[in-house]
Amino acid sequence: MLITLDDLRGFTVARNFFTPDTLKRALHRMGFVQADPIRAPARAQDLILRQRVRNYHDGDIERRYACSRSKKTSSSFMAL
Repeated sequence: MLITLDDLRGFTVARNFFTPDTLKRALHRMGFVQADPIRAPARAQDLILRQRVRNYHDGDIERRYACSRSKKTSSSFMAL
């Protein structure tokens, strides 16, 4: 089966542009978010998640990660 450019576009749009959801569900759906410590104009993870997570605010993922680490969880962001 030949995969067309339209097939690839549809695949990309379906997986990246979805209705805003919770942080946990958005991360699960996307699989990962590349963390970027440089803020210009904002951190990459905040720019990505602001469009995909209902009521997301800059730094929410770092605060959530810090909270999960303080509880001594051995899993990654996916457990958030």
